[in-house]
Amino acid sequence: MARHPRRINMDEDGLYHLRGQVAGSKGSYPFNDRENADKLLSTIRHYTRLFCCQVVEWTIMGNHYHLVCLFEAFRKLSREELLAIAERFYSDSSYQPYKQWNDAQWERFNRRLFNVSELMRNVQSRYARWFNRRHNRKGRFWADRFRSTESDNMQETAFYVALNPVRAHLCGLPEEWFYGSAWQRKHGQDDWLMPLDALMGLPGNAEEAERYYWARLYWRGTQPKKENDGLISIELADKMEQEQFGRGCYLQTVSAFSRGRIVGSAHTIQQALDDYRTKNHYKRRKNPIPLSIGKLYTLCEQRSNFVPI
Repeated sequence: MARHPRRINMDEDGLYHLRGQVAGSKGSYPFNDRENADKLLSTIRHYTRLFCCQVVEWTIMGNHYHLVCLFEAFRKLSREELLAIAERFYSDSSYQPYKQWNDAQWERFNRRLFNVSELMRNVQSRYARWFNRRHNRKGRFWADRFRSTESDNMQETAFYVALNPVRAHLCGLPEEWFYGSAWQRKHGQDDWLMPLDALMGLPGNAEEAERYYWARLYWRGTQPKKENDGLISIELADKMEQEQFGRGCYLQTVSAFSRGRIVGSAHTIQQALDDYRTKNHYKRRKNPIPLSIGKLYTLCEQRSNFVPI
């Protein structure tokens, strides 16, 4: 079956939940090796600093990883800005193609920096080359092309990714998982991530943003043994209930977050459906599909034969 084209609109800011899965037999977990996981994280950090995006949340598991990125809308960068990025992009002195680029090639490089597919191509190809050299192996490292899900709800997407190791029974709390942004935020190593006041919609109020981030994250991932158990105040619990967010709603896999084309409000999904149908890319659905979580909808159906993540 032919692949559907990715829906990337670089004229607007775009929030993407990205996922890479390792190829290999069942029980193969290369990222359980600390050297392998460290290298993947350093590769992600390297390229996300070069591309025009912000990392919102990330988690590296044994055989896959999740990355939430907010891409800026395309804009023309000055030649000085592009040159500074190109020098870091091609840091190997033996290969510096930008020194011979013409105007058209500089323009193409400018557009690459706002394209999520270009980011993932660089991250995954560079890591695969390193891994094969380091472990003296041949063949493809990644199972398939990366998965990309658009979202218009940054907080819910971030919480879902942060709770991945909790769902997999690898830890009791998200900040206990060393290879995750929740651990970095708890230990003050999140200077390269989107600040919590921006993530929580509380600009300039870092203290309140941190309190709300952890309270809401625990709310999404906590199932108390008795009615009064919990990690947040009754007042905040009442507020969350009024917003129709239930406890533990992300302890179960919601495959649309990783395998859906888009996750968001009913209006956002309807617009995407109309766009796909106009372009003759998607005909099976006419209406958004409710997820029953946080008033979210998705574009494609969840199927029972999907492999749990």
